[in-house]
Amino acid sequence: MAVFPFSQPLIDGALTYDQYRKGLHAHLQNPPPGEAALKMIPYTQRNQELMDEYDRSYRLTDELKAVMQTLPVLTWVVITEGWCGDAAFNVPMFALLEQLYPEKVKLRLFLRDKNPELMDAYLTEGGRSIPKLILLDEGFNERGTWGPRPAQLMTLLPQWKESGDQLKELIRKTHEWYNNDQTLSLQAELVALLSSTSGHKK
Repeated sequence: MAVFPFSQPLIDGALTYDQYRKGLHAHLQNPPPGEAALKMIPYTQRNQELMDEYDRSYRLTDELKAVMQTLPVLTWVVITEGWCGDAAFNVPMFALLEQLYPEKVKLRLFLRDKNPELMDAYLTEGGRSIPKLILLDEGFNERGTWGPRPAQLMTLLPQWKESGDQLKELIRKTHEWYNNDQTLSLQAELVALLSSTSGHKK
């Protein structure tokens, strides 16, 4: 697969977390026409409420704090969408890291459906699964990726589907898993990813 051509103009055109959240609010206030878009509105509304909660409640583990201290300046590119439940649970953690370490983290978000070439460079098992995190150094070289969800949940979801769970039940189980996990899996995986990037030893 060819390396995706990241550049400063592309990054400059991305959304900040604040712009992303405000854009979702505007989207809910003035939904686009079309049956497919309208079907996603309840998911986006619920995810806005979840992100409001997580923006207030998320806290870092000591292990993640330690590795963040050793981190070089990186651009955190995130491919996401407001209707995506996994994004609602995970993207606020990336935003918190930028808030706490603005000298090290430059978070830039791209909407999946408006950036197909970027999305297609970071498929998961052939699918456009999100959120997808790509870490870039100052020369726009890829330093690591993560996503679309913690490894344990990646394993569980196919099992749930094979057992015959329908979408509503899959969403319920996914929310329950995230709530029980309390971001510990995500933070542990970020520690491993960032340790290899920074040279920090766990």
